[in-house]
Amino acid sequence: MSTKVALEEARKVLEALDYEVWENEDGLEAERRQVGLIYRVYYAPSGDLKLEKVRSKPEEVREALLADHHGQFVRQEEVRESFFTVCKPAELLELLKAWEA
Repeated sequence: MSTKVALEEARKVLEALDYEVWENEDGLEAERRQVGLIYRVYYAPSGDLKLEKVRSKPEEVREALLADHHGQFVRQEEVRESFFTVCKPAELLELLKAWEA
């Protein structure tokens, strides 16, 4: 399968799952956002795949004093998970559904 065909097939799968897709020098990048959650996909023509999930925990806000200045202390944590593999474009749909489950 040619590079162009592989990337086009991968793009179709990603767009069918409502990912925003763009090309970069290494292949495709895609992203889909939900409340408190971001899914990212990096796919190379060679079949190299990186799936990334970023979860934002609820923001913690409290009044604070710093060097005699009143203000607000804001804390937000993120949890980042990644999975690396090699796959064909035809296998991408199954992998993405499993990753998002």
